[in-house]
This record gives sequence, structure tokens and C-alpha cells, in this order.
Amino acid sequence: MALALLATVAASCVDAPAAAITAGRRLGLGTLEAPRPLAALGALRVDLPAPEAAAPPVREPAAMPIPPEPEVQAGDDDVGFEPPKAAAEEEAEDARAAAPEDEEPAADNPVMASTARETWVFAEPSRKSRRIGYLRAGAVVPRKAEKSGSAGCKGGWYGIEPRGYVCRGKNATTDRFHPVVEASKKRPKKDGLPYDYVMSRTPTPPLYARVPTAADQAKYEPDKGYHQRRLANLMKDPAFVALPEAGPMPPVLLYGQTAPGLTDGKPRGPEDVYLGQARVRSGFALLGQFEQDDRRFGLTTDLAVVPLDRMRWVAPATMKGMALDAETTLPVAFVMKKRATRYEEVDGGRMKAGATLGFREPLALTGRSTKGGAFLEVKGGDFVRAEDVRKIDAMSRAPTWAKEGRKWVDVSILDQALVAYEGTKPVYVTLVSTGADGLGDPKETHSTIQGVFLVHTKHVTTTMDGEDVGDEFDLRDVPFVQYFTEGYALHAAYWHDDFGTPRSHGCVNLAPVDAAWLFGWTTPDVPEGWHAALTLKKGTIVYTHP
Repeated sequence: MALALLATVAASCVDAPAAAITAGRRLGLGTLEAPRPLAALGALRVDLPAPEAAAPPVREPAAMPIPPEPEVQAGDDDVGFEPPKAAAEEEAEDARAAAPEDEEPAADNPVMASTARETWVFAEPSRKSRRIGYLRAGAVVPRKAEKSGSAGCKGGWYGIEPRGYVCRGKNATTDRFHPVVEASKKRPKKDGLPYDYVMSRTPTPPLYARVPTAADQAKYEPDKGYHQRRLANLMKDPAFVALPEAGPMPPVLLYGQTAPGLTDGKPRGPEDVYLGQARVRSGFALLGQFEQDDRRFGLTTDLAVVPLDRMRWVAPATMKGMALDAETTLPVAFVMKKRATRYEEVDGGRMKAGATLGFREPLALTGRSTKGGAFLEVKGGDFVRAEDVRKIDAMSRAPTWAKEGRKWVDVSILDQALVAYEGTKPVYVTLVSTGADGLGDPKETHSTIQGVFLVHTKHVTTTMDGEDVGDEFDLRDVPFVQYFTEGYALHAAYWHDDFGTPRSHGCVNLAPVDAAWLFGWTTPDVPEGWHAALTLKKGTIVYTHP
């Protein structure tokens, strides 16, 4: 089946079960759609109720049989083929955008740079070839000095490192100093949250094309005074997360300049000020944050300016799993009770309470228990109460795909746990949040699909959104997204820290540090400087089960 990956990939694992399933979802590529316009100024905003904590699903009485390894069809990956109409439209856009050669005179280190949210990389110098990944605005990657042809691309096709071809045109340039490239040059981190993140408060904030003047703010934020007084009260809460120290204003915004728009978005002119209103329950990644006239602002990855006093600063989740090796392996216990303690076995087998354990702290176990299983022995000699922890055991029987050195991921819905394996050897364990409806039907409820799948698409970050009444959201730059089937993915969550509890719309949520580790470990590899990679044949196995 041929399929085009459209210019904007909006992840669907957080959409409603009743949402229309596109051809992309049927092939396992998520919901593919054009960017939605921002809400109009003055639209009604309402506070959403906090999500109810989902009770852990009831355990099934009998073990389920392990499904067979997923079949992979022979032949080229059928990912990313572009229909003729879309190819013609992109060719016309690139032809209009193509400028005189803009590479530096002495191109000793020639580069290709992205000016768009998605600058596609093709397997061959042709729009009829497969799309194998994309670059994000600000990315600068090495390229071949000479063109590899110009069929369907007036600006010319260039080979880039480590593979693939990019069309120089609307969404890519050989000028490393292009305004969008300069404005977006901050690269995502790969060891936790890729950026600083903020979540919108209600009423939602406006988005500006430049730093707004006092007159702009009076026009587009008539409730600014009320909102700032409300914020002053919120700051008295001990749980309030304060903004970090302000950084410098991004050069692209100095002297009242309008930030350039990404080239696959709506064009901006120097007279543009107001870009629209953020949607309800929205989240944004920031390239920087700064102060102007005693007010704090942030610059988003879409090069929009947002007032931070209308946002909630995201504190990174504290949850972190455990790397495993020959010395430290399963079983592992995660502390699930706050203020749980270690115990020391003293004379007569009596248990003496000791140091307090951290919430969700991982503990390597010896496999020995005492007091009829009420206490589990921790490596090092201490004990923990079995009722205070969640114990993750080694697999009881190896699946057929657990071959020597082969990577695969095991996700248990009942344990709310993920274990990464190389063959039969566990190498990492952590807690996750799967679908809020536990073992329900994923077609009708917010439940995680069960089965054996292959990771086929990996995004360093991507957008996830939904429009169910009462459950609307617009989460930009969701980190370390790995799709494995029908819009379901492994990914980090920056909007909650409830790992170990079911609460997603169907995806497998991980803490950012864990998601970053997993992203770097699985295949397909995302080359340095790229923002995504796609394949339907070479990805890591994901096994989701009760």
C-alpha cells in the first residue's frame, strides 16, 4: 500500500477512540493531518476537571499465551510514498521558493539546513522515493557539495549525512545563516526533557509574532490585570513551580522585530503581531525565555512569543528506572508507598525499621523473602515490605523472538512496567502509564492495544492533540515518540508525573529520562541532526500484554 506522510504529523494515541481512523493509522503511522488554526480571540474557555485517577486493572486469573513474532513482508519499506498530486504541489512550492545559489563561496563544509517543522529526507533524489525521516527547523547537517539532480526540485537534490536526499527549496536551504535557522538553532537535549516546557492556564494565552508592546497587550489581553493578580495568589501555594532566572532576549526578537515563521507554516509579515489564542490544555516547548518591561515571555519552537505569567512552568518528573546488568538484574521492586522504609533483620528474625525510601525508588532484590513473603530482601541485606512495593519479575518463559542480542520491549499493563531486553537478558526496567481503562477494548475505551508490534516511526518530538468535548488538548513537542501500531506509541509525558498508574489515552507514557534512554536504544536509529526516522521492517519489537 502506498502512503504519503503529510507535512505535519499530529500524533493520535491521545485522541478519542471514536475519532476517525485515517489511512495512515491503518498502516500504523498515526493520524496525519494539516495544522489546525489557533482558536479565535475571545472564544469561551473553561477549566477542565482534573483527570480522575484510574484504579489499577484487575489481574486476569490465567497467563495469556505469547503471540508469535510479527510478520515482515519482503520488499522495500512501504512508508512515505507520496501521491502524485501532493508531489506536484510540493514541487511547485519549491520552484517558487528556489533562490539563486545561497551557499557560502568557499563551501569546504557544505551543509543543508531546515527552515520548517518538517523538512523531509527521501531515500533517493526523487519525490517518488520513500520518505525516510525529516529535519526540524534549525537543524544543520553535512551535505554533498554537488547536486544529485533536479528532477522535481528546481533548487536541486543534495545528499546529506548519513543517508538520503533533501530538496533545496521552500523548506530547506544551504544557507546556515538563514533567519529561521538562526532563530531555531537551539537543539533538543537527548537526556531528559528536550526543551523547557510550559502548560497553559485558563483563560489560555495569546501567541504573538513579536514581543508585544503595552498597547498590544491592552488590545489582546484585556484581562491581563486580573490574571496577574490571580497569579500572585497562586504563587503563595508551596507547590507552585517558580520560573527560572530570565535569560537574554533571543536576537530574532531584538528591536521589536517580528520573528520569522517556519516555512511550512503561515507566512508572516513585519506588521503581524497577534497569531491567535492557544487552545485549551495546551503545552509548549521553549527555545528561550526572557524579561521585557517587568513581564516574562517565552519563544516557542514555532517561533511564537507567549506570556509566561499565563503559563505553568513544567518541573521535570523525578521518576527514573534502573539500568540492569549481570550484577543488577530482575527482580526489581519500585517503592509505591510514600514514606516507606527499609528494614533490618535483627536477632530472632525481628524487623527493625530503618531509612526512609524514596517514592518510586527502584530496588534490586535477591529473590529471597521472609515472614511468609511479607518482606522482600534487597541486595545489600536490607528488606522492604512487599505491600509497599511493586515487584517486577524476570520473564517466566522466553518468546520466540528473544534471540541472542536482539532488542525487544516488554510492556505489562497490569504491572504498569516496561522491561527492555537484549535476547533473554533484561537491560532496563521502569514504570509506565498505559491506557486509563486498563484491559478494556482499545477501539471503544482509553486502553492500550495488546500484541506484538514493530517500532516504525520515531520522532524526537511531535504534536499530540485531541478535540473531544471536555477532553481537548494540544500538546506540542511531546518527547521521544516511538510509534509501533495504529497510532499507539511509547513516549515521554511532560504533563503528568503519575508513572506506575494507568492514565493515558492508550499510548505508553514514560518519564522523560526513561523515554530518552529507550529512544536512543531502539531502532530505527535517528541520525545525528535529524528529528525523525521511519521504517516498517527494521524496528525494535514491542510486546504489550496484561
